[in-house]
Amino acid sequence: MVDTLTPRFLDRRTIDKAYPLVRNILPGMTAARWTQFVRPHLVPRSTDWPRGVMTIQNAAGYILSLFAFEVRADLHESRIFYMDHIMVPNLPGRGTLWASTIGAAERLAEMNGCRAIWAEFRGSAEHSDKDLLTSLERSGYAPAGVRR
Repeated sequence: MVDTLTPRFLDRRTIDKAYPLVRNILPGMTAARWTQFVRPHLVPRSTDWPRGVMTIQNAAGYILSLFAFEVRADLHESRIFYMDHIMVPNLPGRGTLWASTIGAAERLAEMNGCRAIWAEFRGSAEHSDKDLLTSLERSGYAPAGVRR
């Protein structure tokens, strides 16, 4: 992956640009269902408790990964950065793409005064996703629990 990767917020004008990635990760997802799902995530609740969808794009503007996020109140940490619907396709350079995705989440968490990041991984974990979890643990992240 030679291109420069840039984090950019998804907005109403770019919902359709994200659909090819979404369809790659979730083959049964229709464009209408994707739009219906993502629109509420793009409506700000307040400046103190932001939410949205962050994308990672290459120099040509293609969306290569994305995640939904919101800042939440937490009893133990005060403010946490919660991310889910993490979509990173299995393609060459995936490690670099994961690093850019996690880096964007870390910057957003820091900008919003969050002391912790919670990431929810759904679906069946592929071998490469297990490698990602190991990599995150080596970077100082700790799994807090597993839900079924």
